[in-house]
Amino acid sequence: MTLLERAAVRADRGAVCTERVAGTGTDRGAAAARVNAGQPDVVLGGRYQLGAQLGGGSEAYVNEAWDLDTGRAVAVKIFRSTDSTDDAPFRRELDIHGRLRHKNIVRILNSGDSGDSGDCGDTGHCADPSAGHNQESRNYVVMDLVGGKDLRWIMKDSPASPEQAAAWMTDIARALAHVHRRGIVHNDIKPGNILVDFASDPQGLGIAKLADFGIALNGRHPAPNSSSGTPQYLSPEEVRGGPSTTASDIYSLGLVALECLTGTKAFPGPPLESMVARTLREPRIPGTVRRRWSMVLHAMTDPRPAGRPSASQAVGMLRRLSW
Repeated sequence: MTLLERAAVRADRGAVCTERVAGTGTDRGAAAARVNAGQPDVVLGGRYQLGAQLGGGSEAYVNEAWDLDTGRAVAVKIFRSTDSTDDAPFRRELDIHGRLRHKNIVRILNSGDSGDSGDCGDTGHCADPSAGHNQESRNYVVMDLVGGKDLRWIMKDSPASPEQAAAWMTDIARALAHVHRRGIVHNDIKPGNILVDFASDPQGLGIAKLADFGIALNGRHPAPNSSSGTPQYLSPEEVRGGPSTTASDIYSLGLVALECLTGTKAFPGPPLESMVARTLREPRIPGTVRRRWSMVLHAMTDPRPAGRPSASQAVGMLRRLSW
């Protein structure tokens, strides 16, 4: 099966947050009520009391949960596989995402196995990964619960303002600069994987955070067989079967930025049609987009990977848009 065929049938992986979540101490009563309305009898690792499901995709689903040790709300990503020999997505998430600490990246707090009554601590690795596995046990990771919405949800009603788009895209470019310096390619930049934390910035525009490193790449983890990225946001070189690189992340972020400003996908239509279109032309930037924005978008979506800015350069370009 070719890359085009694999990507054409690949399901959208889904978002990590719902339309509204609460994770601060002042929201304890509301968060506890949502947990009780979800699965109050399910406690993972003797610590995380499951609440309502927030989202999901082909490899995992995410639930709100109550941390019985700290008394705060968290998000728990539970991997669908019950086969202990098929835990590559979980190990990839731990090895890549679990080591990252940045204000614009959703933080992993813990991990474990639903069949294990023990706790893996805050290192991201279980002392005994094989302990407690049974036919129905599932791996999980515990993450900060972001008090806000994902971009996919935000853009349902209307496009972002130029000021919002500049702030949020700068945040994500900063996150990419951090991961790229560590030899990591996110490989799935899209609106559903960008969360805007309004709770932490109540008087501002919100803080954008990058989530879901389930198909990220580094030297130890090659591309998964399911294909790279989400069809509507793949770079031209990926569509042609080339490798996913840091420049591919920048191209995808450019498409997300354009969608933020216009409210529509740069390459709409069925996955195969959308992918073929970007091998034939650059994204069309309407005249309603300000000239300074247009210049940045053209640079980020240059069909040549070498023609695109690095993530650090993109931070500078995007920051200047808000001056």
